[in-house]
Amino acid sequence: GVFFLFQALLSVLVLPANLGTRIALEKRISENNRPGQMLTTGVLLKCGLVVPVVLAVLALSDVIDGYLGMELAIYLAIAIPLQEAAMTMNNVVRGELRVGETALIELSYIVVWVGVGVLLMNFGFGVIGLVYAVIAGYTVQFGYGFLKRDTPFHRPNLSCAQSIIEYAKYSIVPEIDGEIHSWMDVLIIGYLLTQAAVGAYEVAWRISMPVLLTAGAISLVLFPQISAWDAEESIASIENVIPAALTPSLALVFPAFFGGLLFAPEILGFIFGLEFTIASTALVILLAGKVPEAVQSIVGKALLGINRPDLVTRAASLDIVLNLVFNFVFIVQFGLVGAAVGTTLAVTIGTALRIHYLSRFLTLQVPYRDLGWCLFCSVIMFLVLFSLRATVGIETLPQLLLAVGFGVVLYCTLLVFYEPLRIQIVRQTRAMFVS
Repeated sequence: GVFFLFQALLSVLVLPANLGTRIALEKRISENNRPGQMLTTGVLLKCGLVVPVVLAVLALSDVIDGYLGMELAIYLAIAIPLQEAAMTMNNVVRGELRVGETALIELSYIVVWVGVGVLLMNFGFGVIGLVYAVIAGYTVQFGYGFLKRDTPFHRPNLSCAQSIIEYAKYSIVPEIDGEIHSWMDVLIIGYLLTQAAVGAYEVAWRISMPVLLTAGAISLVLFPQISAWDAEESIASIENVIPAALTPSLALVFPAFFGGLLFAPEILGFIFGLEFTIASTALVILLAGKVPEAVQSIVGKALLGINRPDLVTRAASLDIVLNLVFNFVFIVQFGLVGAAVGTTLAVTIGTALRIHYLSRFLTLQVPYRDLGWCLFCSVIMFLVLFSLRATVGIETLPQLLLAVGFGVVLYCTLLVFYEPLRIQIVRQTRAMFVS
């Protein structure tokens, strides 16, 4: 619970150190208009934002330490500029339309964080060991990203600063919305409930997150590509790519929800411990919420790509208000379940508004048949696994893993019976091995 609160505060405090400048820098570099000057100017702007945040953290260290339950404010002040620098390098490489290469950059953080964290935990460092691992991970990620970038540093320019600020001012609220969606429920749980509740809920949240891997990867690719198409006024290309992105984005979400509906207590209990099963219902609700979240990741990036961050800002403003209100009201009434319900409702309403905005500029087509087949396969998988559980029972971790593995095989097998999806899967598999 202490470490999750540290991560939550880090993510929230990075917001004023960013203020939309990262996504603005990615946008301007993707347009290939004075990228070197944009990079240097953007870095200088960012330094002007990071320093006051770090000074404020140091000034309020006693308050922060009291909230976290440990003296970690000094490490927070170190981690903020490191995380911001590392993430900025990611955005620069994405702006160069080299999104695939950022996978290794981000992986470097994960490998170092896990490796150093496990090592220090085994030597008895406890929570502070995980914090050291975070700092080490962002240091390596920044260094790797800095070396991977192709954009050179050129003399800064006032017009570049104005261009970045012009885009960033509309990106501030969407950036805040993303972090509030990820962390606000945890921060409120930490204030209203206990650190044990924080730990259980955040574990459930993180279990639900991998189902968005495909949607997240696609959205990262979409933004700079749609931005480039928008600069070329290639509207047809944008309209064609959105429905093509929706099916793979949701293909993992449907079976994950039904799997969670069936095995949520076993997943939390067998892997993490019985005390974590208090978040079982919350896990199911969070998995359901990944459906609108996956759609939002595609639609939101499309709006940003066609240079309408103002509309994303309007939708994100509503998200933030609803998230705060729903979480406070529902957590007080229903605990962890209330946090999951509040977050899911907020993201659903925000997604609907983004779809409405995007439909003003583009003709949106929904691949109903493809998505319907994915949903049908998920239901069949659920019914088979439900019968298996009722007949054999799931009482150990190996049995759970076997059941999940069987469900994956069954779902994938059913999926390829539908010819349009089978053609897509074969095409993408061949392309992956050729590349």
